[in-house]
Amino acid sequence: MKRNLILIGAILILILTYVFFPRSVEQGVLVNSDSTYSTIYVDGKLKKFRGASDFPKLSVLDFKYNLIKAYSFKCLTPLTERIMTKEASTYDLEKSGKASLSAKANFYKIDASNSINPAAAKDVIVGKSNVKYVKNSKGELKTFLIYPMDFSKMRVAISTTNFSSFYHKKTEIKCEAPAKLYSKRDNFSIDLPKDSLVVIEPSESKLNVTVNNKTNSYSNRVYLSGDSLKVENIVRGIPSFIPTYSGTLEFTNISQSICMINEVDLEEYLRKVVPSEMPLSGGIEALKCQAVAARTYAISDMLLNRFSKLGFYVDDSTQSQVYNNIATQTLSDQAVNATKGQILTYKGSPIDAKYYSTSSGTGVNYNDIWFNADGSSEDRPYLVTNNYLTPKKELPNTEAGWLKYYKDNNVAALDSNYPYFRWRVEFSNQGITNTINKSLKTIYSKKKDFITIKQNSKELSEPIELKELKEVKITKRSEGGNALEVSFIFSNAELYVKGDSSIRSILKCNSEYSNEATTLYRHKGDQLTNVTFLPSSFFSVEKSNDKFTIYGGGYGHGVGMSQYGAIELSKKGTKYTDILNTFYKGVKLDKLY
Repeated sequence: MKRNLILIGAILILILTYVFFPRSVEQGVLVNSDSTYSTIYVDGKLKKFRGASDFPKLSVLDFKYNLIKAYSFKCLTPLTERIMTKEASTYDLEKSGKASLSAKANFYKIDASNSINPAAAKDVIVGKSNVKYVKNSKGELKTFLIYPMDFSKMRVAISTTNFSSFYHKKTEIKCEAPAKLYSKRDNFSIDLPKDSLVVIEPSESKLNVTVNNKTNSYSNRVYLSGDSLKVENIVRGIPSFIPTYSGTLEFTNISQSICMINEVDLEEYLRKVVPSEMPLSGGIEALKCQAVAARTYAISDMLLNRFSKLGFYVDDSTQSQVYNNIATQTLSDQAVNATKGQILTYKGSPIDAKYYSTSSGTGVNYNDIWFNADGSSEDRPYLVTNNYLTPKKELPNTEAGWLKYYKDNNVAALDSNYPYFRWRVEFSNQGITNTINKSLKTIYSKKKDFITIKQNSKELSEPIELKELKEVKITKRSEGGNALEVSFIFSNAELYVKGDSSIRSILKCNSEYSNEATTLYRHKGDQLTNVTFLPSSFFSVEKSNDKFTIYGGGYGHGVGMSQYGAIELSKKGTKYTDILNTFYKGVKLDKLY
């Protein structure tokens, strides 16, 4: 009997301990609370606790709880510094510097109505002021509250002359209006009069900043804000000019080079993108199309966080969209103003607004250009195969048919009045063999998975010297006509190349690679020499004796909006909304702000 009482007592103690034993929660996020219950996100999961909290919704709370109730609520104060760069485990805070990311970090997105849902690290956009975050006891960033974002500012990497690099050895800026030089981390601010000259050079991990011949050294990011900042170490455009920027220029020492970022109003950014990307000759409706597409592209890249390790959204070259390569123009300014805040969306999200120069009479799906080595690709249902022939007729479905199509300079299509609608390049056998051998090493080092080399039916692990090209075959082609995979049959091996960028790069039309005069003939008769890479992957190849001729069409990737197609429709009086719907399918024109 006594033994049973002891056992019962032990069980009661265990039950009471289990019921009343306090558990701790670090950084739960309060969703709502009434007189009885509190609903709280804990580690990304919504949980309900008995016990009221007096703190407002979205408070970040440490608290204890047992099976009876939650108690001892403590509200934590979030930090609000901008996150300037992001790496997998480290974020750079604007004032306090680098901070580690907790392995158990939680991200929450809050919408305009204050509803909260779990999010991810990708939803933290660098350089924005819409994020609050809380550190844990180790000083690691653990809880992130991501609020609706202001889209009206862009962060653009400014390249060196010829867009050759993000990294500058030295920058020289003439302030053509009063400006301000400052650093939030080094805690200084200097007002500069008009015509001040600011020279910035890296020195080990610091920046040497010379203002009107007086030099100071700073350990951290430096900013220069003004309405007219002329960067005198850069040359842009044809005819050439020295570019001027507005907003803020931001300078960071990265490996003893300067990364220069222009934080600028989005509409001002577009005023310098639209004339750099599209000629004025197309008229106002085509320029409106370019403004909407460029604005959408910029927002899409911002959300994609492509360059978050360096702290910007887009660069100023064709890698993103060309910025400030041509001076602003009245007509393109009108197009930007007329479409202010307008972007293209698909199911409520900004689209990936791809555009390119000239079609070959067709456009192709997104996944015909951007795909992984295994053939998989992201879904872009609004970027689909298009037929721009006038009148429309059935596209070829055989290699002989495509060769005939690309050889025909009289095909009537939306873009057929423009120089790159048709083109051809002639190589001798030795010339094309030289080109492929020289290009192959570079491409193989960057995109190995898109290259296959076989010798005696055995796949090789490294490139070899290829000898005497015998035949070129398009082994896989899209419905819209671009080459997806090309095989090159040599006397000693077979080379298989897939993917738009790899195919275009392997066939450089350049004497530096071919070791012979290599000319690209456009369909109006003009000739170009030393073209860097093939204008497009829309082509067929014909062999005659010792000569290979590539017959092709279009300039660019062929996905989304053909800029010259938009120009042609604009000249015919088509409104920009209808032009956009010609190239992007199932999209909606929304006003972002």
